[in-house]
Amino acid sequence: MKKRVIYSCLFIISFLCVACPYESAIPIDSPKVPINKNLIGVWKEAGHTEEPNNYDIRKFDDFTYLITENTYRKQDRALEQKKFKGHISMVENSVFLNIKMVKDSFNLTVSDNYFLYKVDIQKDKLKLLPLSQYIREQFSSPTDLQAFIKKYQHLSFFYAEESEYVKVND
Repeated sequence: MKKRVIYSCLFIISFLCVACPYESAIPIDSPKVPINKNLIGVWKEAGHTEEPNNYDIRKFDDFTYLITENTYRKQDRALEQKKFKGHISMVENSVFLNIKMVKDSFNLTVSDNYFLYKVDIQKDKLKLLPLSQYIREQFSSPTDLQAFIKKYQHLSFFYAEESEYVKVND
């Protein structure tokens, strides 16, 4: 009985730790910030040198990135790939990443919702701060979403846990 309670608690804690970022039906704005060449390349989570998991970020067009998430599944020794399209938006002097999952790699039909992240882009280091999943507001225009982000972006509870990545090659 005690073990069952402990396992249940561990499951709940692990679920809370890997919660998804805020999803928005609209992006912060349309793709209009040119590609940042420092983002192009393969990125691994800092401190995870043993795992082959990585993100491969490539140029899709002058304003949009194609992002491939490569995740190694130990249970069946397989590499799972998920694809995303993303673009950068600016709110005041802060950089945000809007990404959508790609459903079909042939015609790049994408899912309905955007995941939003505040980003700090350096030459060989990338920090991602997902907007908190606890944000309940929904927006019908990029102008309203931008105003909301502008108002709350400086508050720590506006974001989920930060992830840091290091570039492993271009």
